[in-house]
Amino acid sequence: MAAVRAASRTKRPRRRDSESTLPVPSFRPFQLCTLTQTIPSGSEWLFEMKFDGYRAQIAISGSDVRVYTRNGHDWTEQFRTILEPLRKLTEGSALLDGEIVAVDKAGRTNFSMLKTGIAAGLPLKFFAFDLFEVNGEDWTARPLVERKARLQELLGDRDADDALQYSWHVVDGGQSLFEAMSSGGHEGIIAKQADGRYVGERSKSWLKIKCTKRQEFVIGGWRPSDTGQGMASLILGTYENGQFVYRGRVGTGFSAAMRDKILKQLERRRLAKPPFALVPREIARKAQWVRPELVAEVSYAEITPDGSLRHASFQGLRADKLASQVVLERSEQPITASRLDPAIGLQVASAAGVKLSHPEKVLYPGTGITKAHLAAYYALVAERMLPHLRDRPLSLVRDTDGDLTKTFFQKHHLPGMPDAIGSGELQKMSGKSNRILWIEDLAGLLVGVQMNTLEFHVWGGTRQKAERPERMVFDIDPDEDLGFGEVKQAAFDIRDVLGALGLQSWPLLSGGKGIHVVVPLVPQADWNEVKSFCQAFAEMLARTDPHRFVANMSKVRRKGRMFLDYLRNGQGATAICPWSTRARAGGTVAVPVRWDELEQLERANAFDVFAAAERAQGPDAWEGYFEVEQALSAQVQAVVRSH
Repeated sequence: MAAVRAASRTKRPRRRDSESTLPVPSFRPFQLCTLTQTIPSGSEWLFEMKFDGYRAQIAISGSDVRVYTRNGHDWTEQFRTILEPLRKLTEGSALLDGEIVAVDKAGRTNFSMLKTGIAAGLPLKFFAFDLFEVNGEDWTARPLVERKARLQELLGDRDADDALQYSWHVVDGGQSLFEAMSSGGHEGIIAKQADGRYVGERSKSWLKIKCTKRQEFVIGGWRPSDTGQGMASLILGTYENGQFVYRGRVGTGFSAAMRDKILKQLERRRLAKPPFALVPREIARKAQWVRPELVAEVSYAEITPDGSLRHASFQGLRADKLASQVVLERSEQPITASRLDPAIGLQVASAAGVKLSHPEKVLYPGTGITKAHLAAYYALVAERMLPHLRDRPLSLVRDTDGDLTKTFFQKHHLPGMPDAIGSGELQKMSGKSNRILWIEDLAGLLVGVQMNTLEFHVWGGTRQKAERPERMVFDIDPDEDLGFGEVKQAAFDIRDVLGALGLQSWPLLSGGKGIHVVVPLVPQADWNEVKSFCQAFAEMLARTDPHRFVANMSKVRRKGRMFLDYLRNGQGATAICPWSTRARAGGTVAVPVRWDELEQLERANAFDVFAAAERAQGPDAWEGYFEVEQALSAQVQAVVRSH
């Protein structure tokens, strides 16, 4: 913190022992920061250290001092250890803005230590960084530099061990300060416009740039430990547009005593049903639900495209913020609009003769991804996607309510469906007539978007060669407790076994939690032969490596293992089309990848529509896929069955 101190200092003004005749200032709304990843530059910006503590207002009238939290609650008693220097600060009145922190031996502000300090009455510090008023005079309309100069004059020179401190700043030099904060293990920096007035709301004149990723989440439930005793993890969410959205779990960072204490608070808040708008089925299966009232501070590695936490660690409960105020912090990323511009989506749809009704409709809660964004996405990926989709019988997964909770499969034509999505009948090998849908071009994809289609699933062959599939798909479906590293290794092993049989394969990130290993074929073997081979292949792996694989879709038998789903290879069965979006939180996409890059990827939902659209403009990860001529010979089938 010494690195950000200015060279000049002022002496603390002397105070006579008399009471102020001015009233104690009232609580005012705080100015809040906007999260960003870009550090501004120029002399019009001031930079301060970002403190890891409790935001507070200090209202002073002589020796009468009040401490208000960010919600206006009076916490004077809880923060009694900082009061002494504040009671001696002025004969008049003042309202200060700042942060109450605990400082560890390394000089870092420590939120966990702060929680302990409040409970135990340990020494804390208040760093003042702004000024609302002095002696009844409102200063909020004055430039920040004037407010800080008056604040520094009011606080004067202070010893390092004083409970009251001035928050020093640097002019420009934000990058250097950020690097110093990062190397020192601090949370980040705050950038403020030097001439900005104080506004009691979130503003882009105050920016926060974090060295580490952490924020508040609301607890919506917990998962019991496998022994049935205690709590294994907390189930977290945030509020987005009035809905409580699932954000993942946190199971580390607790001591045994903390787990017990939190569990007692959760037990008093039990609910019979989940409070979330939508929660993954595998999470809901073992969960205990609670009223979403407790707020947890959590650090994490990243937020995945579907909006879930990775490598989360619990830091502590927060009592200074209402659960209803907790939203997912999103950094300002100006490149997003240029990569996937909704205006382009409207233009492309219009040129294709497709009218998008309600193009501003958000299709993925909490993301801002609209129908127009999706139209722009398919326009950018159509060249890569259509060869996998064109003229293949397909199923559409459509959403009905805009929150992903009521989706349905559509395989047949419905009244009023535009001609851009073809419909007809074909005869299956069983002799039965089957009604089908298909798409030939971008207009068909855009009609799908207009119909709130979030997924395109395709047959393994075309309608023109309805009895001969052109691909096989091995869908690796892992037990929920398995990591993505185990799924990747399974994909590599399947690739190697197929390669030994003379069959080349390509990996597809499902956009969910698994990987599809896709094998192109010349249309020679019929559906029964292909499905029979895929079943025999899955059963062979389950026999030779039973600790990793099962060929039975039962969830019970899958515990700790992976189901190698061969059922997608029968006539009439479908699998997700490469480059299709998924009906999953975050707007994730099924994306083709190379085997050599799969090793470096950390999840099956690594790409959202923005990242996938950008990727589609680069080299083709499946280059050569459509040029491979390989058949499922009788010899290959016999080898698998013999094992």
